[in-house]
Amino acid sequence: MSIIPSLSREESWMRKSALHYLGQRSTSVANLRQVLLRRARRKLEPEIEVAEMIERTIDYCRQLGFIDDASFVEARLHAGRSRGFSARRIGAALAAKGVDRTLVAQALAGEDRDAAEERAAARLAQRRRIGPWRRTDRDAELEREIAILARGGFAVWLARRIVTADPDEIRALLEV
Repeated sequence: MSIIPSLSREESWMRKSALHYLGQRSTSVANLRQVLLRRARRKLEPEIEVAEMIERTIDYCRQLGFIDDASFVEARLHAGRSRGFSARRIGAALAAKGVDRTLVAQALAGEDRDAAEERAAARLAQRRRIGPWRRTDRDAELEREIAILARGGFAVWLARRIVTADPDEIRALLEV
């Protein structure tokens, strides 16, 4: 029979806070560390050493399977692609969450990059109602529409291709 060590009141609070946060959203280890640090600064006394407590809490959450950067990257990549985000934009968002760039590179390597970028650009065009989804009563403002896709992180040649492509071809691309 193993004896489970009793947690301090502060560490118990931190675990509950972490589990509550993870119950609401998926996040990276680095972002959870930042969240816990901010919460500890607001809630706990300044003389309490929180760095080790945060690391123990993160290890506890990892052991329970509530936090995993690789799964987080895969989920964000899938969600970003379905919303029409470029690999560049998804990578920047993940870097802002503190995810290791090698994890992002591995996830991106697992997909057909050109086809995924093309589908994502078409989805963004669809969401923004440009290119093949342009309303017929509007004049084509090609440079403006290309700029929208370029600001989304897509190469200019790809943006031009999507905006000027045959509507049936681009719609078929999204059905794959």
